[in-house]
Amino acid sequence: MIRHTLELRPLDWEIHRLTRMEVRLQYEDAAASDSHTVPTVEEMLGIHSTDKDLRFLRKKALEKVSDLLYRKKTGRAGEEMVAQTLQEIILPDNSYILRNVSITIRHGYRIEIDAMILSPAFALILEVKNIAGTLFFKEEEGKTIRVQNDGQTDEFDCHIHQLDRQLNGLMQYFHARGIRLPVYGAVVLANQNTRIKQRPNLHPVIYRKQLARFYRSLTESAPVLPAGKTGRLAEILTSRELQADEEPLCLQLEYPFEILRKGVLCLECNQKCEAIRGAGWRCPNCKKPGREAVRQGVEDLLILGENQITNALARDFLEIRSNSMMSILLSELDLLRTGKPPATSYRRKHAGPIRFKEDITSR
Repeated sequence: MIRHTLELRPLDWEIHRLTRMEVRLQYEDAAASDSHTVPTVEEMLGIHSTDKDLRFLRKKALEKVSDLLYRKKTGRAGEEMVAQTLQEIILPDNSYILRNVSITIRHGYRIEIDAMILSPAFALILEVKNIAGTLFFKEEEGKTIRVQNDGQTDEFDCHIHQLDRQLNGLMQYFHARGIRLPVYGAVVLANQNTRIKQRPNLHPVIYRKQLARFYRSLTESAPVLPAGKTGRLAEILTSRELQADEEPLCLQLEYPFEILRKGVLCLECNQKCEAIRGAGWRCPNCKKPGREAVRQGVEDLLILGENQITNALARDFLEIRSNSMMSILLSELDLLRTGKPPATSYRRKHAGPIRFKEDITSR
């Protein structure tokens, strides 16, 4: 049985947040402008030429976010390949394949597990890596070195140490609950063409297509958990939710919120939408309606900039002049509202995307 943690998995949510920040760090394509003149860099960035620090920060932030986004998407592709391979393994009764498991061990200690096989006999943690090139596992230095085909060398935090942290965390979690279930682990390479020049000593590194054989090598263990308890444990491990009060991405990455582009941005072409009296919002470039773009704009503010907002802050970010228009919009969204006007503030009520209240009640 395959069990997922969430309707929107943690990795998908991370990709969504990074994608939204990448959009907010970019500016309109010059081709979309009515002017046929070539804009200056300052005009494209929407800042004055004297704001050199802000311009530099925006450029660096875009590079960093784009790199993080590429890595997350590559990781997700690798996890999907491994998930497909896992479906080919014949598991014993009452065994579960858990994906994207997020477990709080204790305050300040949380582990994220790409994939896990949970059976009555043991738990197997799989740390998935979708990486090309030649790998050197430098355990003592705490690094994994990758040499690409063109000779470029990259350093990563040690994949073995990452797996070891997850193993120790899960063992602590089980011990605190009186669960005496053996825990094993392996780093799984999703890319079959990846070469390993220096293998680690602490934990095994296997290729995706070796998963079935590796799993069979562990199945001699006698069952530890009753069938019903294994299923209940799978439910507990997959019930962890995304945090509605997660730190905004700008704060996480240590960039000022001011570097982000303002306005209601079209979800198709990323151009600024316009409010049409009596007709709602519409993109002047691709002519698409902008209702969802307004919702996404408020969400961008909450997941990228501030986890608690006001009418004034939202109006400034979305470039909406009308106080009453902003109040109506915020009241239509499923947000947690505290205080009375003019000191009313809004927070996310639930984890994941913000939705219109009517879209929730109509389901």
